[in-house]
Amino acid sequence: MTAPPAVRRRTRTSTAAGRPGAGDGGPHPGARPSLGTVVRSGVATVFPRDPLLRNGHLLAISSLVSAGLGSIFWFLATHWYEDDVVGLSYSALSMTLLLASMGQLNLSDFLVRFVPSAGHHTRRLILLCYAVSAVASALVAMAFLLLVPVVAPGLGFLLTPVTATCFVAATAGYSVFVMQDGALTAVRRPGWVVGENVIFACVKIGLLGMGAALALFSGILLSWVGALVVSLVVANFVLLRRAVPAHVRESTTGERPDRALRYAAADYFGSMFRMAAYTVVPLMVLNNLGADQSAYFSLAWIVGYTLFLVARNLGNSLVVEAVRSPERLVEHTVRMMRHTGLLLGSGIVFVAVLAPQILSLFGAEYAEHGSTLLRLLALAALPNIVVSLAIDVWRARRLLRWAVGVQIVMCVLVLGLTKILLPTLGITGAGVAWLVTMCLLAAPLLIWRGRWLTTGSREAPVNTETETTADTATGSATAPGPASGPPPTLSVVVCAYTLDRWDDLRAAIGSLRAQRHPVTETVLVVDHCPELYARASAAFPGVRVRENTERRGLSGARNTGVAAARCEVVAFLDDDAAADPDWSARLLARYADPAVAGVGGLVRPWWVTRRPAWFPREFDWVVGCSYRGLPEQASPVRNFIGANMSFRLAEVTAAGGFRTDLGRVGKRPLGCEETELCLRIAARSPDAVLLHEPAAAVRHRVPAARATWAYFRARCYAEGLSKAHVARLGGSRAALSSERAYLTSTVPRAVARALTPGREGGPRTAAALLGGVGATVAGYAVGRLRPPARASSEPSAVGAAVAAEGRAGGGAGA
Repeated sequence: MTAPPAVRRRTRTSTAAGRPGAGDGGPHPGARPSLGTVVRSGVATVFPRDPLLRNGHLLAISSLVSAGLGSIFWFLATHWYEDDVVGLSYSALSMTLLLASMGQLNLSDFLVRFVPSAGHHTRRLILLCYAVSAVASALVAMAFLLLVPVVAPGLGFLLTPVTATCFVAATAGYSVFVMQDGALTAVRRPGWVVGENVIFACVKIGLLGMGAALALFSGILLSWVGALVVSLVVANFVLLRRAVPAHVRESTTGERPDRALRYAAADYFGSMFRMAAYTVVPLMVLNNLGADQSAYFSLAWIVGYTLFLVARNLGNSLVVEAVRSPERLVEHTVRMMRHTGLLLGSGIVFVAVLAPQILSLFGAEYAEHGSTLLRLLALAALPNIVVSLAIDVWRARRLLRWAVGVQIVMCVLVLGLTKILLPTLGITGAGVAWLVTMCLLAAPLLIWRGRWLTTGSREAPVNTETETTADTATGSATAPGPASGPPPTLSVVVCAYTLDRWDDLRAAIGSLRAQRHPVTETVLVVDHCPELYARASAAFPGVRVRENTERRGLSGARNTGVAAARCEVVAFLDDDAAADPDWSARLLARYADPAVAGVGGLVRPWWVTRRPAWFPREFDWVVGCSYRGLPEQASPVRNFIGANMSFRLAEVTAAGGFRTDLGRVGKRPLGCEETELCLRIAARSPDAVLLHEPAAAVRHRVPAARATWAYFRARCYAEGLSKAHVARLGGSRAALSSERAYLTSTVPRAVARALTPGREGGPRTAAALLGGVGATVAGYAVGRLRPPARASSEPSAVGAAVAAEGRAGGGAGA
């Protein structure tokens, strides 16, 4: 099949303007790429433009650099210090890590989660977390020193004045060190995470040599303290003087962390168990098997733990991007899981095969005793990818109950199995414990991944902006059951009008590309914005980009999309909405019943700022989302919500498409064009079923501008005006059938609920309910009293446009 003429012309132009061979799919056979091309290609692979993978790669490189330089540090330590000194020092530093983790209250992950949206609160938030964690860590370290004779007599050397002071300072400093990594990650400066770790490692190695030259028993511990001081000074100068001001300038919001104390407490509680699993095992080895076996374990653990740390750091990049673009969480998670699996897979094979050679760098006895342990730890890193990313998804969604539960189970299994297996298997028992634990946790997470790998928000799913043909109080409507047969083909129309929502548009297109049941074609209609049309045409390969050929506004753009659609079913997704991965499959499954003329779905709100306490859920239709009071099961309905609806293409074209004298134009908050179209479809085919399927869900972004009382009032008033126009066109009985049930049933119950003592919002919510009803009624009254405008002709040009589209053979972006 030849390309349409417009496509062929554009291909020749790009070839002439670009470098030779760019238009025919690559270099000519036999051509040898230049060194510069190879270097640029390699850099683009390691550091892609996409911040999700680019920042993840940098954080992974930071882990590898730290591990590599750390291995050199311990390699030198094993040659400059006695084995028992190495074992004791590693155990002491393991305890430093554990105590620092306890004292820093997991505020590093807190910063990763909340700094991306903190705006001008960023500096204060970081400094507050620094102060709290440094003081808490120092107190925890001093308390531990008092208990050393009881809980860890093998660390008695820490009780001398010099080593005790260094131990407390190292614990407090390391807690801040970990948090500055989190802060740099959150402001998208992972390159400096690499830099500070290089500085820390190099200074540490230098001081280690000085300690060995002076024959200091505590030289290993002292080298850590000195390196921490240098790294903290340099990294925080960059963070607070450069990175934070740049982050504040780039931020569009300044959101204070919502329910921060509750989140921090739950996150800290779970992280304690995770860190205990990481850091208590070395102490168990020391106390049960002695200092020599502890040394063998420690070197194998350092190498194996690096693979765990890579997955953890890639997960931090996922959390940062999920906070910035929550509607793309599923897409980002799937990409990150695949990418991490490929990235770590080769590393796991490398470590498992070459374990003896790696450990032999530290001495033949390390390879003899630790090779099997290292192989087991490397294999455990593969299922750990699933476990780590699941915890990060729950953190991003603030569903910490599940994250805490998984970390508790991890700790109990690792420590319990290690305790049982150490006496019989030696240090190899710890590796078996880790591998068994990770497999037991990853298996159910993979089997039931649909329960945690979702874009669901913190808010419980509620009903959609769908007006049922049955009594909403009884929920008596029933949906026709789907019949067997292959699903129809699907065109999805996305309409956009401004570059201001470019990131939202990218998320919408990305969610369509991530559908489990592939969308047959995506049609992007640009509503009279040449700049957006040009950018979208270049940015979305495979998407059919069209310019609105009708009257400016959403209705005209949708008609253009209908005219361009070439499939049996045409669906509509807003440019600031993102579909769940099974959205298309859920919609199409209902079309197996030939009586179904259209299927609509659930629209969940995603508030950029937190939902206002006064904003009633019964009025979520104000922001184009689901509202309380409608049935939650699949049911026949009168009309759909525009952000998530679909029809058989033949039904839309036969009805004439959307009326262009209704609907939103730019930011003008009018609507009801969907209601009017659905009424015409029902009038034309009385037996046709318009079905609401809540399982076909999308996420709709609600910007801060729509969370105000002014917008609430204006939107309610505009809804009244729109309803008046629809009533004039189709008659009051049909146009207002569901509104009567809403006003006599849903709203009174909502007012009573709002006035119940202890309800959030309380009287303010009740006032908003009554005010919203009043504004809507006022708009309806004004609309009915106004003399009718000269009505546009019944939309009938869509069918002709479809024919014209077929004759044209495609266009830009086809």
